[in-house]
Amino acid sequence: MKYGSAILRDVKPYIPGEQPRGDVIKLNTNENPYPPSPKVMEAIASFNPRDVRRYPDTVSLAFREACAKAYGLPNADWVI
Repeated sequence: MKYGSAILRDVKPYIPGEQPRGDVIKLNTNENPYPPSPKVMEAIASFNPRDVRRYPDTVSLAFREACAKAYGLPNADWVI
């Protein structure tokens, strides 16, 4: 295991539930029968495509550093 701790080795992975077909709306999977609001569409249109075409940092370093600072941890390696 490259990342994580030994305690995580026995954690069972998430298995998604049933994905029905047709006109079913599953609210427990954050589906929404309504279109986004005009404000959301405006915000999306304001993004620079260059900024959203790549995956974020796979180890979430900036987030982990912020968490470590917020919780008074020595460094980001303490946050998984």
